[in-house]
Amino acid sequence: MQITFLESGGFAGAIRGVRIDAATLPAGEREALERLVAACGLAGSCELNTAGGRDRRQYDLAIDQDGRIDRLTCDDGCVPEAARPLIAFMAARATPQGPGFMLPAASRAADWGRFDGQVIARWEDDGRTMTLVEPFAYIDPREARWPAPAGAVVNGASIPRPFWSLIGGPFAGDFRDASVVHDVACEARDRPWRAVHRMFYEACRCGGVGAVKAKTMYYAVFHFGPRWRVEERTTIVAGTTQTERIVRDETPAAATEAEVAAIERYFATHDVAADDIPTLEIPPPER
Repeated sequence: MQITFLESGGFAGAIRGVRIDAATLPAGEREALERLVAACGLAGSCELNTAGGRDRRQYDLAIDQDGRIDRLTCDDGCVPEAARPLIAFMAARATPQGPGFMLPAASRAADWGRFDGQVIARWEDDGRTMTLVEPFAYIDPREARWPAPAGAVVNGASIPRPFWSLIGGPFAGDFRDASVVHDVACEARDRPWRAVHRMFYEACRCGGVGAVKAKTMYYAVFHFGPRWRVEERTTIVAGTTQTERIVRDETPAAATEAEVAAIERYFATHDVAADDIPTLEIPPPER
């Protein structure tokens, strides 16, 4: 049995985690851990969120028993009572982690496509950007390929910063792979922005992000993320026809803290179909 734990978010946005293989523990500690796992009552995949829970710490737990992976995602305001002792056991052993620390996905269903390769990157000196060392790609459910070539520089800027408090940063846990290909596609701008943001949602689900959080972030990037319009200008120079591609930036204004809170509350209390998100208008917060 292998247990992986990730703690992220909060005001500091730090990422802490630990991965424990029960077989490597001393007998007494192994037995104690096995009792905590048996008592936590986790089966399948469970995602819980506190309405209006911005800046709360988020806990992600994966229990791998002979290839069967049970997952729990929650924030510190809604930890199931039965799981509290196990969360405390893992949190006490967690240490600071970099962007490469990932949890195993409960399911990487074919419906969400697949990733080709792994994100191998180096942090740059500014501490905010990463440069891909090896090529990486996401193949969506329609078999369209979304490449992130070696040498691409990513920084999570394609995800509106006001929403980072909901995910612990774009390179935290299950969001990382989707964030990388989304960053590259938003920089290249060679596909329609609507298709790019839909890809982000599907890549999130492929990476193991829960439905509620993935839809929340799909709404965030669709309504507040990068947008562009492409024009083609044709001219004749010395008898030769030349076509120039012009990209117009149309990114909307950033979301306010009140809007972010309203969006988070809405998705915590409403079951929204992903196909409805582009036309969904969440009521603005009351003043």
